Amino acid sequence: MKVLAGIVGGLVLALLVMTVFGISNAALPESAGGGAIAFFIAWIIGLVVAITAPRAGKAWRRLLITSGVVSFMLPLAGIVFTGSHIVKNVNPSTGHSGAEAAGALIGGTLVSGFLGFVGFFLGVIFCMVGLLVGRDKQIVYVQATLPENH
Repeated sequence: MKVLAGIVGGLVLALLVMTVFGISNAALPESAGGGAIAFFIAWIIGLVVAITAPRAGKAWRRLLITSGVVSFMLPLAGIVFTGSHIVKNVNPSTGHSGAEAAGALIGGTLVSGFLGFVGFFLGVIFCMVGLLVGRDKQIVYVQATLPENH
């Protein structure tokens, strides 16, 4: 069952890592194909994390919490994309560079806002499910009280 958790949970983690990596490097044409490499590396890491877990529930817990943390990185990837797009594509020597930069900033703000919305809710869902799955059983100690002598 740990291998199944590694394959399925690692796939979810790898898709999120590929999305974050792909968005943050989208404005750089020299980084084409880097998302596929990040996908396979993240999937292998997810599989290793699941196999080294003591139980299948703990494997799911680790992978879901890690997926939640990566989901919270989605808006940061949008901000990095916006900054690299402005640096690479806005030419300051043209007459309309200010309008071009303002348009890129407005568009980048919308993209980052959407990614923040999606990333927040995905992160909350993954973290809540991850914190509820694979918990150790709660042990309650009850101390007996001695009767008072009157």
